[in-house]
Amino acid sequence: MSATETAALSKVTGRPRGIRYFPVSLFASIMGFSGTTIAAMQIEPLLSFPPYLSRTLLALTTIFLVGQVFLLLYRLGVYPDEVRRDFDHPVRMNFFGAVSISFMLLAVAYGGPWPQVAEILWWIGAPLHMLITLAVIRKVIVQTHFEINHYNPAWFIPVVGNLVAPIAGVNCAPIEVNWFYFGTGMVMSVVYTTIFFYRIFFHRPLPVKLLPTFFILMAPPAVGFVSYFKLTGQLDPFGRTLYGFAFFIGLTLIVLLPLFYRLPFFLSWWAYLFPSAAITIATVAMYHGTGWAVYQYLAYSQMAVLLVLLVDFTLRTLRTVLRRELCVKED
Repeated sequence: MSATETAALSKVTGRPRGIRYFPVSLFASIMGFSGTTIAAMQIEPLLSFPPYLSRTLLALTTIFLVGQVFLLLYRLGVYPDEVRRDFDHPVRMNFFGAVSISFMLLAVAYGGPWPQVAEILWWIGAPLHMLITLAVIRKVIVQTHFEINHYNPAWFIPVVGNLVAPIAGVNCAPIEVNWFYFGTGMVMSVVYTTIFFYRIFFHRPLPVKLLPTFFILMAPPAVGFVSYFKLTGQLDPFGRTLYGFAFFIGLTLIVLLPLFYRLPFFLSWWAYLFPSAAITIATVAMYHGTGWAVYQYLAYSQMAVLLVLLVDFTLRTLRTVLRRELCVKED
């Protein structure tokens, strides 16, 4: 264990722990598993592979989602004050959006093999996500204690998560409903991106624990591109612009890799995975739209990185569970 990890561990020693403190931020892992599952479903046909990997990931993702939803409902019933405390927190409140996004992502994954299941999941996730979006927007408007330094990319999750809805929604809901979700997510992503760059350029750096959330910046244009491609069925200049911006953010993150190197493990590491999966899925879509082989081989390399990250983060999270460091009261 590194000195930094030891210091991080010492901070949780002696704190209250138990199911009442189960972290809602862990739903980011479901987003990561779901995104990797969908990416595998897109890559397997290109390689003429049978769907063994994607089906295994889909089963695991479903099990993890059911387990985490059960724990969240248990907390809501037994420890409602703790859930309310999470929703009042300037960072943790945003991860409630990851709950509904997880349902919508699973709807995408189930859309191929079991469309009836996909439709049920979408009609759970999409309306729930809009309710969470409105609740978060209301809280941000009426609150009196949030400051610019509280702002970080996790704030994107509730509002920009609406971009996920049309990906499976094109097969589940009227087209106008899907454009409503797309418009909400797309316009709010411009607003939130502007605020974030203002915050990061002219105010204090992000806390170390939140540095991995930088990767969330890649999700809005990448998911927006996939959603737009699904809605229009074609690759046009706007779609290319979205993909290009997502790719630019990815290059920026590569330049910033020294910031992320050797960070101690936090649950926020899962923020690396879903945006990386989103750009992988977008790259496959670019290959189908252009037929350019460069995108195909780029998607292969992105998929390989995804699988390495998924295994690594899963093992690190399991280690956290075994050390009884997962359900610990946070500040």
